[in-house]
Amino acid sequence: MSIRRLGLTVVAFLMFDALVAAQPPAPVREVGIKYVRDSEEYGALTRQVYRAAGDAVDRARSAASSPWAVVLDVDETTLDNSTYQLERAAYGLPFEAASWSAWVERRQAPAVPGANGFIDRVRRAGGHVAFITNRDATLAEATRANLQAAGIWNDDDRLCAQKAQYPKAQRRREVVIGAGECAWPNRPMRIVAFVGDQTGDFPAASEMIPDTGTDEVFGKTCFILPNPMYGEWTSRVTRLK
Repeated sequence: MSIRRLGLTVVAFLMFDALVAAQPPAPVREVGIKYVRDSEEYGALTRQVYRAAGDAVDRARSAASSPWAVVLDVDETTLDNSTYQLERAAYGLPFEAASWSAWVERRQAPAVPGANGFIDRVRRAGGHVAFITNRDATLAEATRANLQAAGIWNDDDRLCAQKAQYPKAQRRREVVIGAGECAWPNRPMRIVAFVGDQTGDFPAASEMIPDTGTDEVFGKTCFILPNPMYGEWTSRVTRLK
């Protein structure tokens, strides 16, 4: 290779390196999707949270003298929707209701790592499982079918989806008192664990559910899974301390 050609090659490589360096980092959303789908750490974290929740359930149910249950969110808690997020990100598209409904109807979301083992552990111990989700009630059948395909659903379970004027707080209350659409009829439940990925998946202090409503209950009765893909934190500061 001549000195001139070598020089041109070096210049080309330097220009390429400069171009790469000038590119902005991947958007947070895309990095979060990759983290959920590809990182060893994400699976280890979710399994760790579910193991801790299972240990807490074992401790609590040994002292339970009445029927008891656990409450779980669905999206990014029991079902992994990162495929939907990836498909939208690939075309630079945001979340929107029609595409989300189409994704749910595909019934292809796998279980979040650790979810199956935790739910099996609850059932072996004699507990009940309620899924309280903000998925629209019109998607309940598809959601139930997806949970079943993922090896999660049991006919004794409750799936409590979103309807107008039917907040999660009301649905949690119905499980506790044993009355309403989300309840096991005439069987009040002691809820020994809540699992979710957003703070709204957990009772506020005003709900007066035992061992909930403060920061100190996380890791004891309330167990939160990582979700770097979406949430209120993406558009505003949610951390207060």
